[in-house]
Amino acid sequence: MSDDNELVKADSVTVSTNLPPVFPLLLAVPKYDYRLFNANGKLADVWLQKEYQKLSIKSVSRENRKRNRTGGEQDTEEVFDQDRESTESCDDMIISDTDSNSQLSAAPSSSITSIVAAARENGLVHPPKRRLTSSTFTEAINLSNPVPLVGTNSSSIVYEAMNNSSSTVTTTAVAVSQPQHSQPQRPRTPNAINSPSHTPISDYEEDQPQQLPLPSPSASPVQSGETKISTFDPIENQLKHIPATQVELLELMVNLSGYFNERNQNHLIFRLLQNLNRSSLSTFNELIHNNLRRDLISNLPLEITLKILSFLDHKTLLSLSRVCKNWCKIINNTSIWINLLKRDKLITSDEVIHKELENSEELLEEWSENSHDVNVAQVLYKKRCIIVNRWMDPNYEPLRKSVPVKSDGSKVVTCLQHDDEKIITGVDNKSVFIYSTRTGKLLRELEGHEGGVWALKYTGNTLVTGSTDRTVRIWNMKSGRCTHVFRGHTSTIRCLDIMHPVVIGKDINGADIIFPEYPLLVTGARDHNIHVWRLPINNEDDPEIDERPFDCNDSENPYLIAVLSGHTHSVRSVSGYGNIIISGSYDSTVRVWDLMENGICKHVLTGHHDKVYSTALDFNSRTCFSGSMDSNINIWNFDTGKLLNTLEGHTMLVGLLDLVEGVLVSAAADASLRIWDPKTGKCFSKLEGHTGAITCFEHDGLKVVSGSDKMLKLWDVKEGRFSRDLLNDVAGAIWQVRIDYKRCVAAVQRYRNDEENETFIEILDFSEPPRKRFERLQEQ
Repeated sequence: MSDDNELVKADSVTVSTNLPPVFPLLLAVPKYDYRLFNANGKLADVWLQKEYQKLSIKSVSRENRKRNRTGGEQDTEEVFDQDRESTESCDDMIISDTDSNSQLSAAPSSSITSIVAAARENGLVHPPKRRLTSSTFTEAINLSNPVPLVGTNSSSIVYEAMNNSSSTVTTTAVAVSQPQHSQPQRPRTPNAINSPSHTPISDYEEDQPQQLPLPSPSASPVQSGETKISTFDPIENQLKHIPATQVELLELMVNLSGYFNERNQNHLIFRLLQNLNRSSLSTFNELIHNNLRRDLISNLPLEITLKILSFLDHKTLLSLSRVCKNWCKIINNTSIWINLLKRDKLITSDEVIHKELENSEELLEEWSENSHDVNVAQVLYKKRCIIVNRWMDPNYEPLRKSVPVKSDGSKVVTCLQHDDEKIITGVDNKSVFIYSTRTGKLLRELEGHEGGVWALKYTGNTLVTGSTDRTVRIWNMKSGRCTHVFRGHTSTIRCLDIMHPVVIGKDINGADIIFPEYPLLVTGARDHNIHVWRLPINNEDDPEIDERPFDCNDSENPYLIAVLSGHTHSVRSVSGYGNIIISGSYDSTVRVWDLMENGICKHVLTGHHDKVYSTALDFNSRTCFSGSMDSNINIWNFDTGKLLNTLEGHTMLVGLLDLVEGVLVSAAADASLRIWDPKTGKCFSKLEGHTGAITCFEHDGLKVVSGSDKMLKLWDVKEGRFSRDLLNDVAGAIWQVRIDYKRCVAAVQRYRNDEENETFIEILDFSEPPRKRFERLQEQ
C-alpha cells in the first residue's frame, strides 16, 4: 500500500501543475479499507475498483484522441470512440496487478484494431489466457505512442494481444456496454452461452476456444516496471488457476463468495435469484422450506430431549404430541409423566406411583377412552389432574355420604384418620369407631379404654390410641382385638407419633445409616414426660388369639426404650423422624431429643413467651417449627439450637402447624390461616373467611381444608385464595377434618332442635370415574 500512496501523491502534483486531472478520485477521501478481517482476507468494499475501471478506460480514450490531434493512428481512436458509451458504463471489466511484469513487444495500433474486431466477431468479453497489469498497459502505451502520459507512474487498462510463446493473436477483450441499472459485475461467457436457449459448457467441452475471465479483488494502479507483492494472498491463491469450464468457474465463485461479508453474500444470492424463472424459483422455494425445518426434539439425544420436555406443562406436552408420530412416541415416555406427577405435587411418593401403575387395567378402564397403545403413567396424570380440578370447581358436586357417629354420651370427635378402606375416629366417651370409607358402614367398635380417646395413629393393621385413662393401647384392626396395653404415664396422654426406619445419613464407608431399626412409638402426656416404645406390629395374616392382651407395669415392660424427662409442664405436641424428636410444652420451651445418644436432650429452645401448642419437623433441612400462644411461629436449627427466624402476623394462639411438600401452613384462633415459605419465612398468603377460631385443618401442598364453627372451607395453596365452601348445611362445630387426593372426611355437628345435637362423619368423594358418574346422574 505504500507504493500506491506514493503513486497517488505523485499523480496529484502533476495533475495540479500540468493538465486537467485524468483521475478525479485521486484527491477524494478514501472510502475503503483493505485490511484483512480474518485469515481468509475478506474485502471491505469494491466500489473503488469499479470507479478505477471506468476512469482507466476513459483515460485510454483521452490519450488516443490526443495522439490523433498530434498525428497519431486514426484507427485506434475510432475503436475507442465507437465504444465510448459502452466503456464509460462498463461494470464488467476486471483488471489485476498480480500477473508477471514481462515486457511486451511493440504492437501497432492497427494490430489492436484488428484484435478488437476479432473479439467482436467471436463474442468474447474478456481475455481468458492472461490477465492484464497496469505495468504492461503502460509499456504498451509507451511503445505505441511516444507521447508520455500525465505523471511518471500513471496506469490504465490495456488489452494483451500477444502470447508469450507466439506472435499469433489468440485472445482479446473489449468492454461490453451495460445500462446504468445493470447487474453486479461477474465473469461473462460467450454471448451464445448467455442466451436462455443454450446450455452451459460442460467439462467435456474444453476444446472451446472461448475461456472465462477471472474477477480480481484489487484494481489499484502500480508502478510500471516494478513487481508488486500482493497484499491479499488468500484471494490471489484462488485466482492462480484460470477456469476453462463452467464447473471450474462455479467452484471459483463459491470459493470467492466466502470473502464477502454477510450482507454482501445475501445481496449476491438475491441478485442470482432474480435471474431465475418461476419454475426454478419454485424448486428452490421447496428446497429452502424443507431445509428450514428442524426437528428440535427427535434430533437430540434422548437424555437431552427428556430434560427439555421436563420443563413443559402437561398442556404443552399434549399439544406437541399432536405434531407428528415421532414426537408423540417420545412424549409418550413413562418417565416424563412420572416426573410431571412429582413436579406438580399430584403424587410425590414413588411407592404410591408404583402401586397405582400396578393396577393399570382398572386405571385404563375407568379413566381412558382408548385402552390400546396408551401410556399408563399419562392416564394416571390425567386422573389426578381431573380430580384436583374437581376440588377447585365450585360447580362440581362431589359424591357425598353422611354417617352418624354412634355415641352414648358426649359426641365430640377428638381425633380422626382415614385411607381408601377405613375411617377411624376417637371419641371422648371411651370408644374408637372404624367405618368403611366407600359405604360409610360401621365396621368395628373398639372397646377397652376407661376414658376418652384423645390421640390415635395407625400404620398397616396396627392402631395405637392414647386416652385420659393414662394408658396406651395397641389394636389389631382386622380382628378388633387389643393386643397390648402400655402403662407408665401418670396423666392423660395428649399426643403421640409413630417413627419408621429411614435413612438418616452415610457412614465412613458410604453405606446408608438406617434409624431406628424397627418402628417406634412416641407418646407425650400431661405428666411432663415423653415415653419411647418399640411398636409391636400386628400383621393381617396373624392368627387370631383369644388370650388376654399383653399388659404389665412400666418397670417390667420390654417394649419401653426410654423415658424423656425435662419439661416442667404438660407435653402438648411431639414430632419425630429418624433419630430426632421435637417436643413442645406448656412450659414455653421446645426440646430436641436424640435417640442415637440414648435419648439425651440436645437443646432446650427458649424464645416463646407463652405455651407451645404445635410443632413440625423438617429433617432434611435440619429445622423445626413451633407455634405458641404468644401468636408467633419460631424456626429453629435443631442441630445447633439457634433461633433462625420468627414468623409474625397472627394475633392470637397458633394452635395448628402443618408442613407438607415444602409448604408451611399455620392456623390460629384469630380465624385466619397463613401460608409460609419455611426457608425464607416469607408469608405467601393470608387466608381469611372464617368467623371464629380455626378448630382443624389439613393441607397437601395443593389445597387447604379448614374448619371452624359452621364452616368447612377449601383454599387454593398456589393461588393463595378461597376456592369454595365444601359444606353449606353445618349447624355446629367442625371437630376434625382429614383429606387425601380424592376425599375429604370431616366430623361435624348438627342440631336436631335447640337442645339436641348429633355428630356426623361427612365423606366427600371427588374421584368418581367419569363413566360411573354419568351413569349415576342418568339414573337420578
